[in-house]
Amino acid sequence: MPPPKFVSEKDVLVGSGMEAWGKLEIERQSGAVIDRLSLVDHCADVAAVFRELCTLRAIRRNLEREAGRPLTETDLDRLAVFSFLHDLGKCNAGFQAKAIPSAKDVAGHVREVAALFFDEDVRVRACEVLRLEEMADWLTNPETDLPRILLAAVSHHGQPAFTFDLDGAIQIDRHARYWQKNGDYDPFVALAHLTQMARSAFPEAFQGWSEPMAWTRPLEHRFAGLVMLADWLGSHREAFFPFQHRGNRISWARAQARIALAAVGLDVQRARRHISAGLPTFAEVFNLEATPRPLQAELAHADLPLLLIAESDTGSGKTEAALLHFLALFAAGEVDALYFALPTRVAARELYGRVHSAMRRVFAEHCPPVLLAVPAYARVDGDPPSCLPAAGELWHEAEQAKRERAWSAERPKRFLAAPIAVGTIDQVLLSAIQVPHAHLRAACLDRALLVVDEVHSSDVYMRYLSRRVIARHQAAGGRTLLLSATLGSAARVEYLFPNTRPPEPVPFEHAAEQPYPALSAPGIEPRHLPDPACRIKRVHIQALPALAAPETLVPALRTAVTGGARVLVVLNTVARAMALARLADEDPVLAPCLFSVNGQRCPHHGRFAPPDREVLDSEVSHRMGKRSSAKAVLLIGTQTLEQSLDIDADWLITDLCPIDVLLQRIGRLHRHDRGPRPDAVCSILLPTEADFSTFLKSNGEMGRGGLAGLGFVYEDLRILQLTRNWAADEPDIEMPRDNRRLVESATHPERLSALNSTKWRAHTAWLMGNAIAMGMAADNALIPDKSFGEFLFPGKLGPRLTTRLGLNDRIISLGGAYISPFGNSLEEISIPAHLAPGLDAEQAHRVSPEGCILLVHVGGFVFCYSRFGLERLDESVA
Repeated sequence: MPPPKFVSEKDVLVGSGMEAWGKLEIERQSGAVIDRLSLVDHCADVAAVFRELCTLRAIRRNLEREAGRPLTETDLDRLAVFSFLHDLGKCNAGFQAKAIPSAKDVAGHVREVAALFFDEDVRVRACEVLRLEEMADWLTNPETDLPRILLAAVSHHGQPAFTFDLDGAIQIDRHARYWQKNGDYDPFVALAHLTQMARSAFPEAFQGWSEPMAWTRPLEHRFAGLVMLADWLGSHREAFFPFQHRGNRISWARAQARIALAAVGLDVQRARRHISAGLPTFAEVFNLEATPRPLQAELAHADLPLLLIAESDTGSGKTEAALLHFLALFAAGEVDALYFALPTRVAARELYGRVHSAMRRVFAEHCPPVLLAVPAYARVDGDPPSCLPAAGELWHEAEQAKRERAWSAERPKRFLAAPIAVGTIDQVLLSAIQVPHAHLRAACLDRALLVVDEVHSSDVYMRYLSRRVIARHQAAGGRTLLLSATLGSAARVEYLFPNTRPPEPVPFEHAAEQPYPALSAPGIEPRHLPDPACRIKRVHIQALPALAAPETLVPALRTAVTGGARVLVVLNTVARAMALARLADEDPVLAPCLFSVNGQRCPHHGRFAPPDREVLDSEVSHRMGKRSSAKAVLLIGTQTLEQSLDIDADWLITDLCPIDVLLQRIGRLHRHDRGPRPDAVCSILLPTEADFSTFLKSNGEMGRGGLAGLGFVYEDLRILQLTRNWAADEPDIEMPRDNRRLVESATHPERLSALNSTKWRAHTAWLMGNAIAMGMAADNALIPDKSFGEFLFPGKLGPRLTTRLGLNDRIISLGGAYISPFGNSLEEISIPAHLAPGLDAEQAHRVSPEGCILLVHVGGFVFCYSRFGLERLDESVA
């Protein structure tokens, strides 16, 4: 049904009454109100922040792109008027009754606004008091657009408040009675007061002239996100908007808003002025005695396409190239922020220090806040928020400023508001799916250069979501840079055409001969950027039919470490890594060389508590990084070791995995120049079966085995088969020369279709069906292309989405502090959803310390947390 119409009649006089409140300070013990902020003052604060946000270069660019025309100052004032009305629901008598501790009949202030839309008497009177007839001239289609813009403003708590479908569960009659006069309080007096103050705050909106705005859906969603952001910042009582003030609240609030935007890093003009005279040299930015490589030099310009894909070998300086591109765009005013998205938390934490150091060298004392945007690991300017003084203990200006800089770090929903942030791709995807404050995230993200590293690592589902985010980002005028060492041509065309059906990739032979390293953009052939200074790496591939029995490697491992080798073992599942680490721990030759932290020998994987993961990651770089000693070491782990951590190994032992993932793992070999040494060796553990179609059922689904994650962790057995066939020949490869051909040989559609037996055709059909299902799931997760009033967010997320984002993991309180095997204090642990199906508890009912082991009893499960990580006691090795 169409949205309700706002019909405005002549102005009417509303009786007088007490002033509505917007914020209260309540004494915790007695419940008594000890301070209050009037509703009009709070709305003035939020509208002032909103209006100042609209002056920021990138945000104004986004608004104008989505409005379809340049916006005048009058246009922006009109948007600010609507933002002023975001809390009009607080005028209802049930909400105002919350100021009386003994009140029983109280109400909220969001869904209660529905009565202003659907109850005829309340609606007519609200139109008159709000004087909506005057605002109708601001929009090209006011009959439908006025309800939508008001609903977008009212939905400032993070998601659509209600729909225009009267068949829903909105209790209109109950809501309507809260809009009746209650004693001396008349809600419509409060509404009239809001209207008067909005006119006083933004007179140009009513007196000035500008052509009516077309209220497009993208503009509507952008407006909603900016109101959410303005409301959050405009409610920051401790730093910027205290209840008490001097002088006119409106002019005071505008000045405070400017201070707030600069303090938290949303206004970056100070940093931009610092580099306006010219960017520092490459050597100054990265503290290196070197000149930029060709890719780095090319990206150090702002006049490049909005969407770029940079492909270059592992360790070739793609991170530095991305930072140079950001600095060029930032100096030119093309972006106001940077978000560096990585596939894992480990990768984000490893990169953060490099980005922070580079930005400090560039901006010095004018450096904007630099955020590590990873929940449980958040850092601002190198420090965790827990190091900040409490809000009630800010005695010095320096402490106050430090806390204000950390505003974006205090809640994950605000991470994307940081001017410079390093985090996971999940934070980006949360700006596009139906989760609370997604619109706020999008409004923040679209002012940034979005850098997505290791873009090849996304699965079908994540790639679908990523493409939609990139398409929206481009439509808003945002910039995107995708980085990969091993991106196949089929995936490349998908990313280059994110909002349309991508063209077919070029034929295999053409794809295999395309240049590498290269820079690509939509509609442009990959541009070759050869690097004469690139270090050539030769690797011997060794095929070992030992996937089912990694314990048979022990004799060879003994020989290697005795000879002083640095050995890296990467297995596909945590259980396999734990099992092999235990074998090594019990071996008198291997144990002294086994990776250890604080004297505790251990593997490296994702099932450690955050404090322990940090010390594990740090020790990996210390033991196997660029400046580490050359003594023998044996490091056993999972996919957490294949990206971003600084590892320099001589011998890699790896479970079979897709070729692009394998090349990432091979990138850990001879990562640094340590002088003359034998060629690196990569031993690939293969099944004894040569034909993987024997693992398939007649319908193409994985039927048996599943060993080492084959068919489950990595679903496409065709890629694994082609990777296995190549590895079985035990070739010698040269990187980066062979990167392009190797990736295409196992991922190009022509090569995949060459597997043409009945079972392989069934597997292809099964994969296609699964891809369609994943696409449908992604579509269902995305914010629909609808107006406010036409949709609501779902109450629960789909399991596939929550598993990838970590939202389906169970955070279990231990009920106290316990010392971990590595000496850290633990108060909670995260249990992966697949280890505890159906678990809905939030606290362990018993924790039993046994030496350096914690036994955690929760919901009928028993988990063991030790130096080997978290495991369920009945977990099997796979």
